[in-house]
Amino acid sequence: MRLYRLGFHDFWFDEIASAGYAQAPWGNWNAPLYYIFLHGWVKLFGVSEFALRLPSTIFSFSSVVLLFLIGKALFNARVGICAALLMGLSPFHLWYAQEARDYSMVLFLGCCSTLLLIKAFKEDRNIIWGSFALISMVGLYTNYFYAILLAVQVGLIIVRRGQHLKFKEAMCFLVPALVFSFYLPLFFEKFFFIAHGFWVPKPTPASLLITLENFLLGYNGWPALYLAADVVIGLLFAAACWHVHRQKMYRDFLMCLALCIIPVGAIYIFSTNFFSLYLDRAFLVFTPFFYLVLSVGIVYAPRWLRILALTAVIGVMAIADTAYLKDDMTMSFEHHVGVWLKKPIKSVGEFLKANVAPDDALAFTNNSMIPSLHFYHPKGMPSYYYLFDPRFPETDWQRPIQESSHCIPYYKTVRLKFNKLWVVLADWPRDGTLGPSSKATKDWLDKNMVQEFSQEFDGLIVLRYGRAVHGQ
Repeated sequence: MRLYRLGFHDFWFDEIASAGYAQAPWGNWNAPLYYIFLHGWVKLFGVSEFALRLPSTIFSFSSVVLLFLIGKALFNARVGICAALLMGLSPFHLWYAQEARDYSMVLFLGCCSTLLLIKAFKEDRNIIWGSFALISMVGLYTNYFYAILLAVQVGLIIVRRGQHLKFKEAMCFLVPALVFSFYLPLFFEKFFFIAHGFWVPKPTPASLLITLENFLLGYNGWPALYLAADVVIGLLFAAACWHVHRQKMYRDFLMCLALCIIPVGAIYIFSTNFFSLYLDRAFLVFTPFFYLVLSVGIVYAPRWLRILALTAVIGVMAIADTAYLKDDMTMSFEHHVGVWLKKPIKSVGEFLKANVAPDDALAFTNNSMIPSLHFYHPKGMPSYYYLFDPRFPETDWQRPIQESSHCIPYYKTVRLKFNKLWVVLADWPRDGTLGPSSKATKDWLDKNMVQEFSQEFDGLIVLRYGRAVHGQ
């Protein structure tokens, strides 16, 4: 499933950034290790869609195997198999197994460190503690959200060891912190940039429920399916808690809860009180423990209930998988914050290159299209602009969009110099409606200019306008 159509879609905005960072992995403020890895990878395999996404596929598949081992070590093989099945089928994980970003790599490292931590608790061997420290250092240099997972793991070490905490155990989290301190200047540079306003909207209480729904069904469901997921999640969590209480198996179960709930809860509290960091895709590293909790509820239920629960879970996930593979995304932005269907950039770029004249202007209603078009057609771009609805920043964004020479409100297109204006509407959902910013832009252009041409490329619309002549 992770290999199916791996190279089918064109790169989108974030993947273009990955390809760029791979050329200069130390030259940006993101955690660099994934891009250092890509730097070597692309030298061997090139920068095709399949090649650049393949590492994510490998890391994601390997994480499924590691989750089985974690479940087996904490509970038993049946819990491990069930958790691995849930993560293997999850459309949320399929999405990032097929995207050239660092999320699947940090997921893999999180599973590695957790498995090592469990073994270290049981065997208390120096080589295992040392391996845990090494993986923790690698994780911190792969994605900054790994620091939250490590903080919870450190808390578990302190709680379990208490007054018997040894020097080697303390060094397992002090050494990674010390090594990462060399990268703190770039980390704080990004931190303060986000603190001054970023595009991620502040979460609401509903965001927490949406996060759990996405963990199970990804971004491609619809209201009835998410409601079914809510019921399944609630029942399985209650069943897991009931069994844990009856069998007095609190320690390992609470470890799973802590590794999932505390990080998400901490990010939610920080985001509501300071500035928002709340993005479901950043939580991928915490999801294995969510699947373990659900698996405890499934495996330890009575046989008839176990079969019913497993059928229900696999059923809703199979429906969501089908929607993912069909590129269906009909829910509102709140259910897929920062995530959009990948668009046919190559074909649109070829069309524009063949039809846009030198004295024409090219405009977009979604700025994520611009880097992608530059990537595929670096020498075929005329003068281009990003048109936005000035009401949009006030309602959905923390930081208003700043007008510049290429970024202007749609009503200022009258000031541009052009013969024909080509407009690419890049956020056209599958239900045939436009997003609010694109709709406002199109409505104004239809009223004040003459639409001469329209063509659709698999849900991406290209329009051509001429200036309105007085009296016509």
